[in-house]
Amino acid sequence: MSEQNRDRPAFNINVCGMEIQVFRVGNTPLIGGDYIPPDVPIRIGNVHTHFTYEVFFVTDGSLRLVSERGVTVYERKIVIIPPRIKHFTRPSKKGSFCLLFSLGGSGNEKLSAKFRDILSQNGGISVLDITDDISFYIRKLAEKSDKGTDVSEKEAELLSGLLFNEMISLFMPELDEKAAKKSDSRHISAIETYINANARSRIRLTDVAAHVFLSPRQVSRIIHKEYGCTLADLVLEKRLANAEILLRSSDMKIGEIAQRTCIGSENYFYSVFKKKYGMSPLKFRKNCRNGQ
Repeated sequence: MSEQNRDRPAFNINVCGMEIQVFRVGNTPLIGGDYIPPDVPIRIGNVHTHFTYEVFFVTDGSLRLVSERGVTVYERKIVIIPPRIKHFTRPSKKGSFCLLFSLGGSGNEKLSAKFRDILSQNGGISVLDITDDISFYIRKLAEKSDKGTDVSEKEAELLSGLLFNEMISLFMPELDEKAAKKSDSRHISAIETYINANARSRIRLTDVAAHVFLSPRQVSRIIHKEYGCTLADLVLEKRLANAEILLRSSDMKIGEIAQRTCIGSENYFYSVFKKKYGMSPLKFRKNCRNGQ
């Protein structure tokens, strides 16, 4: 399929100041694409080019790439094929996620030019190791793409931005710190909002991560960086703050407050409250009412 006319923009994303157009071929992106068993011979009709960059995220199995450079097999790699290079790909199983992209005409042209130069090195085909974060985004992006609803399209756009941000930072590490700071400030608000809204329910790291489209490891890193604690510690801190308000402003029994704030049993509530405030909940309430 030479210079494919089926390629069409899915959406534009902005990554580190660069405008990136993400394209689809047919109903891609999807895991696996056109799977061809390894014993089926390569035909001339399978060889093709694109007017865009083609990137494979080989998350499972292997990808066999036949190009002008020869035949190479990749496992757990990101493989970027530049425009107009004749090639043919064959995944060993449905574990290769494919996207097409191009660098847009607006945004940071200097940075875009630098990225193009990096992608043109090493004979034109770039290869990187897949990180855990990228594997996470790929799984989520495949799930959202399969749904095909308007909501999932917006989510896919957000996930694509996170995915490309992570990938480009591997090529240009100097952008990683700046991008991380911007990403952290954007996500910490969403993390806080989720915790506040679900303070009376069980809050799991995986649920928070799914809500903000980050991996559990990333959420843990952001919370530790911002607060110097774990998610469990942060949730307990917020619940204790709610308990403090109830002790100051209500006549609720201690057991009721422990239950209302979802801290746990009355004994556990006494223990963690005294550890934080240096006194029992009853003494705290008494001091507050005596103006101490």
